Amino acid sequence: MKKILTILSVLTFVIPMFLFAQNNDGKGKKLMAADHFKKMDTDNDKKVSKEEWQKFHDGFFLELDKDGDGSISFDELKGKQMENRDKMKEKAKENQKQGKKKNQTTIPE
Repeated sequence: MKKILTILSVLTFVIPMFLFAQNNDGKGKKLMAADHFKKMDTDNDKKVSKEEWQKFHDGFFLELDKDGDGSISFDELKGKQMENRDKMKEKAKENQKQGKKKNQTTIPE
């Protein structure tokens, strides 16, 4: 029971982190939250029902539960955070490369 409460407590902090994190495109917190909301609102009625909320977060839980044992270990949670961090770093590198290409000018000979 203590493990479950600990995991739920950690998830309470992780989910808002995903919702309100700044993205690399500079669009900010509002668009990240709006995107998350649109993903949950499967019937497009501009409301998220309890059923939609639970279905979305059940999917999130299943994504975190890598070994499929019905619970999330701290290592699984940490692994997901590392995976997300690596994806963000890759995206930042890609964006930086694209920015450099746009800024490069050719010198006529």
